[in-house]
Amino acid sequence: MPVVIDGKTLYRIGEALAACPVSRATYFRWLKERRIADTQYRDRNGRRLFTESELDDLKHEAQKLVESPQSRLKFDE
Repeated sequence: MPVVIDGKTLYRIGEALAACPVSRATYFRWLKERRIADTQYRDRNGRRLFTESELDDLKHEAQKLVESPQSRLKFDE
């Protein structure tokens, strides 16, 4: 369930990743590779909170995988 703070709807990391759908491992790998920017909000425990635009960016990056999947390697038999 999203959190509303100062009129902004913020999504917890589990909700954001489920909406994309992206695994935690993939999300943190993308952060490390700088494919996506880190969130600007955190809760008092340091957990990431996603704005609508950050969620849209994550969905857009996840959609790239669907539109152009990596090519499979072919081995000589």
